[in-house]
Amino acid sequence: MTDLSPTSLDKVRFVDPRTIISNSIRAFLPPAQIDVADYAAQHRYLDNRGGGYVGRWNHDEAPYLVGPMRMLTSRDHLTVAVVGPARSGKTAIGQNWMCQSIDADPADMLVYSATDAMIEEYVKAEINPLIDSHKRLKDKLGKLPRDNSMHFKKFSSMWVQFLAASYRNLIQKSAPRIIITELDACDGNTYELASVRRQSFMYESMVLAESHPDMAAGANPDKWTAGVMSLYRDSDRHIWYWPCPNCNAYSAPNPMGERVMTLDWPADAPLDEIKEAARLVCPCCGSLIEDKWRRAMNRDGVWVGTGQAISEAGDISGELAAKEIAGFWITGAMSPFVIGGIGSLAYEMEKARRALENGEEDALQKLKDVTVKRWGLPFQPPKSVGSIDACVVAERAEPGMILGTVPEGVRFLTAAVDIQGRHFEAMVRGWGIGGESWVIDYFRMSADPATSPADWDALLHRLRTHVYPLVDAPHKGMKILAIGYDSGGQEGVTLQAYEAWRRARKRKDALFLGKKDGRDAWTILPLKGASGINAASLVVNYPETQRKDRFAANRGDVPLGIFNPNTAKDVVALQLQRGEAGPLYVHFPAALKSAASPHPFFDQLVAEQRMANGRWEKATSGARNEALDLMVMTNVMANLHGLRRIDWTAPPSWAMPHDSNVLVVDVPGPVHQMVESLKVITEAVAPSPMPSPHPTETMAERMKRLAQQFGSGNF
Repeated sequence: MTDLSPTSLDKVRFVDPRTIISNSIRAFLPPAQIDVADYAAQHRYLDNRGGGYVGRWNHDEAPYLVGPMRMLTSRDHLTVAVVGPARSGKTAIGQNWMCQSIDADPADMLVYSATDAMIEEYVKAEINPLIDSHKRLKDKLGKLPRDNSMHFKKFSSMWVQFLAASYRNLIQKSAPRIIITELDACDGNTYELASVRRQSFMYESMVLAESHPDMAAGANPDKWTAGVMSLYRDSDRHIWYWPCPNCNAYSAPNPMGERVMTLDWPADAPLDEIKEAARLVCPCCGSLIEDKWRRAMNRDGVWVGTGQAISEAGDISGELAAKEIAGFWITGAMSPFVIGGIGSLAYEMEKARRALENGEEDALQKLKDVTVKRWGLPFQPPKSVGSIDACVVAERAEPGMILGTVPEGVRFLTAAVDIQGRHFEAMVRGWGIGGESWVIDYFRMSADPATSPADWDALLHRLRTHVYPLVDAPHKGMKILAIGYDSGGQEGVTLQAYEAWRRARKRKDALFLGKKDGRDAWTILPLKGASGINAASLVVNYPETQRKDRFAANRGDVPLGIFNPNTAKDVVALQLQRGEAGPLYVHFPAALKSAASPHPFFDQLVAEQRMANGRWEKATSGARNEALDLMVMTNVMANLHGLRRIDWTAPPSWAMPHDSNVLVVDVPGPVHQMVESLKVITEAVAPSPMPSPHPTETMAERMKRLAQQFGSGNF
């Protein structure tokens, strides 16, 4: 019998009734409101013994993970999609969400990976150690054997099930929270099937999908039709921006950014040297940034989504677009966990490119793996640019198209100037709907570009003020919207190019027309081809800057357009391959042909060929390529002013039809005076004019023929 004597009762210890009441009331309280990022900072512990970070979770290690973690508890979104390479921390987002759910905000959870083998490896290597190292989680784990199996774990108020993303597993389960790891390794419709499994929970549900961008078919968003990039395409498209340590201007280590910070290295250097030579290049000041600065840059970084804009000073304006998917894109350059840093990224990319160029086995797949899994970028296979025959292109030249006049389809003009030792070579090109274009003028002007300011002034002022008569209304003509010119060459040319721009600015020939796609759009702009194959398509900076702060007033005063010549020549090759009039097609006047083959102008257009590594090189060392360079630069100037983004149903005033275009003005004098003007700009100052389509004709005979083309027979 139990001893209930007063003496024994004195020895019994009873629980304080206030504690019982307090604990009972606490059980009815809602869970603490804490988002995933804050929970990780307070409670997540990393135990990467044998290598890696050990200690409490620290947002400073990878600040870009905070944004997607906060969105997991948002009621404004149904999905969080995270694109990123290996070793970028994206998997930890789902792990932190799982911890926060188990400990602070319970809800059943499904976790999918591509195969049973992958899910088992994930549970053994990641999830079991995670639970064992966190007492708050381990205490909530069920004690029965069935509560802690490889594929199912029962906690005090929820369960987590780990499954292969098979069709059967995707249609027979249901939970308000779903994680899909490495979505692009799963079947193509994994996300759609998984998303259905949470529909009954409505806006209390959330899907997290993360992956390398394996299934994206290139860099064009129109090709993002499968995998994680299809989710990112339909999302609010967050892009990471960080400040340059030299000028503090914000740019993005992402090719879709408004200002793109690229990773560059000397592509012709030995592989071992590339690791040491790799640098990030600031698009705003042009400075080279070493790997050691990335941690500080990340710490000051910010996410900017669709509908928002970020200034160089880091000020964010605009309202984030309302989308059901919150999308975040991590690139390899952002990750602090890449062994060897940016040097390793450059080394692996150049090694893969050289393997492809040398025809090594599986080289294309290796290049894709580096691009997708190391760099975190959609893979764009090297373009196979077919051989373009100069005679074939020349045969498309149009007898009815008059050199020096503007056809009806042209909406605006751009000009480009190539610098040679003793002359300028120039092209004027007209642009119409869909990027269709016409070569309006092509001429050579004698000059001394390295020493003569007067020659520069005469050329630029002439191009800015010249009026090209309209074919459909000869009493009216069109002025050139924008002029780009090469700023490199023999010693003295760069200085003359910069000084010429300053004088043009004083004459008000060089005008600032605002920002287009984040770049300063000028009517006159010195240009320079970037050396790195990974360079941005086009950036405009002020290279003379020595500024140490964010104030643009301290920048150099001369803008410089730096473009990627390799991708630009890809575009020209595509344009030349178009066989029928329409978008991207180039029209050439027959006056650019010679009487018989060879045709020097058209030979110059095809003087270079695309190598397997993506670089363009001359087919023969002595080939002339000025016409190709001018085509490239006229493209660059058109894109600077937003050609690819023009809404042709409501174009800007300088791209309107002729009857309402602000660049269309009255032509002074009769048509034969315009022929005289054409004579001056094309030949009068040049001892060696552009190749004539009739090599044996005299100057007088040629001008008579041109005059007849203009409709005047009395020249």
